[in-house]
Amino acid sequence: MKKNILLFTLLLFSGLTLFTGCDDFLDVAPDERLEINSLKNIEATLVGAYQNDRGYRFTHMCTDNVTLATNVYNNEPIIEDLYTWSRDFRNQTHQDSPSAYWIAAYNSISNANHALEALDNISIAEADKSKAAALKGEAMICRAYQHFVLVNLFGKHYDPQTASSDPGIPYTRVPENQLIVDYKRYSVEEVYSMAEEDMLKGIELFVANIGETSKNKYRFTLPSVYTFASRFYTYRNKNEEDVVKAIEYANKAIEAFGGVEVMRPWSDYKNDAFGPIDIDQSEVGMVQRSYTWLSFNWTYQMTIGINKSYLSNNPFDKTDERLISAFIRDGDIFIPSRFFVYDPSDIEASASDIFPIAEAIINAAEGYIRKGEYTEATNMLNVIGGNVYRSYNPSDLSSENLLAFYETTNEQEAWTKYLLFERRNMFLMRGYRWFDIKRYHLDVEHLLEDGSTVKLSEIAPNMDFQIPNFAISTGMEPNK
Repeated sequence: MKKNILLFTLLLFSGLTLFTGCDDFLDVAPDERLEINSLKNIEATLVGAYQNDRGYRFTHMCTDNVTLATNVYNNEPIIEDLYTWSRDFRNQTHQDSPSAYWIAAYNSISNANHALEALDNISIAEADKSKAAALKGEAMICRAYQHFVLVNLFGKHYDPQTASSDPGIPYTRVPENQLIVDYKRYSVEEVYSMAEEDMLKGIELFVANIGETSKNKYRFTLPSVYTFASRFYTYRNKNEEDVVKAIEYANKAIEAFGGVEVMRPWSDYKNDAFGPIDIDQSEVGMVQRSYTWLSFNWTYQMTIGINKSYLSNNPFDKTDERLISAFIRDGDIFIPSRFFVYDPSDIEASASDIFPIAEAIINAAEGYIRKGEYTEATNMLNVIGGNVYRSYNPSDLSSENLLAFYETTNEQEAWTKYLLFERRNMFLMRGYRWFDIKRYHLDVEHLLEDGSTVKLSEIAPNMDFQIPNFAISTGMEPNK
């Protein structure tokens, strides 16, 4: 009951702040809002900076985790457009459309900006200054995170050679206060730089005033803040310094969670109604509720064939606890059941942990692999293996075995392939795989109902989603 109350409270505040905000992002001035003249009202506004109706799980349909299902005949334009990497979605208001995420994310950013503006303008008593600083840090982290996700959806992946000229997204740091604003698309490099500035300042304030920060796992807490930072530097990977920072923040996150030992065996979820989103468990970072059709009976879906050929094909020939329980679906559809939890009151809504300790562990391992420090990578990945495979033997994870399994003589290549395999299985149905495909320039081929195939590299070689039509119609530069 406690968990349901927390979630409802968060959604209530989020709804209040969103629906008293912008009618339509980037081209309509905001309605009159509740006057933000106290820390209590600022905190209520800031809660609206969290993305709790729309998530980026829709990217699942774009990945190699999805194919043409057998004996399934339900199709929807949104599913087909995602599956075929459409450059012009037919329904730009659907909850699983990239444009719906765009609108919701900028609404979240708007709430963060209003909270920050109010913190700069109201008089704060000496006794409340630490609380105000904590809220400011949280708002800056929220703003950084939303822009970070947006640039990774609507821009090319960060490439040190081209990031300064690759189109990114608008980065908004002030509340909208006029009807028409010329919103510039900053470069990918500029967006990352501004997000980094916000993130680091936010972390500084957050940590310095940790006693005043929220302990509610539907908002940023210290473990999820550090996990976000590790993801930021893992994705940017601009130079050796970024690799070091990715490892540093991943280890800080692990420490803040309580150490690698707090990660539960995957089999524990079957006896826990809240499973992977049990906020009473130390391994949980930040829970997000979102609406999605992704797990339903669609012609294009994750299948038993994908499970047998790819997901279950681990280097140890062990049973993977992540894959042994699935929802009943039509045909040969395979939907593993312990990656999210449905809202019993609304079948289209489910919740997942978007910053679990597992990500911090895997981010650390990826950094160690990039540095060629395989002993350290082994230590991290053995934590994963020990919690997901039956009868796991840590000695089986070795360079020798991975080189043989992946049929390569390149040690870093073998470890990277295994790392991506574990990322793929650990975050099924959560949208993470799409970003790994972008980061490592993996191609995807999708089989269509008529027997033909389409390739990601031919349709959307930059692996970006088109800027929403309504933004293009106001003069924003579209993606090529």
